[in-house]
Amino acid sequence: MVGKKTLGIMIMSAPFGSQYADHMCRVADRAIDMGYAVEVFLYGDAVHTQMNEQAPKLFFNVGEALKKLIDRGAIVNSCEICSVARGYIKGEKDGKKDYSSTKLIEGVRFTTIYGFVDMLARADKVISFGGS
Repeated sequence: MVGKKTLGIMIMSAPFGSQYADHMCRVADRAIDMGYAVEVFLYGDAVHTQMNEQAPKLFFNVGEALKKLIDRGAIVNSCEICSVARGYIKGEKDGKKDYSSTKLIEGVRFTTIYGFVDMLARADKVISFGGS
């Protein structure tokens, strides 16, 4: 969007092993409130945040929060290779990209690490959560 600043966010940690995913969702939500366009890149174990029907009883529901971010206009990209490795998508079927899955929150997009580089180029500010 013209005139709107973009916040790029990379997250690399699984949603319930730490509070990085919680913090990421809250920062992204607040950035949208402040008028930022928000792009999120899920990498490594952070692709587990894209799983639908998460039902944590004692923790912040990251999947629900991520879906609300998408509904508010955030772009959420997930690493294709990380998602294939963890069984979220098939990757290829009959020589074509196949992102069909019943495990995913609707609205998550898939890209390679080059999509992350593209996000960096578009972002006015970048923040990273997690890692090993």
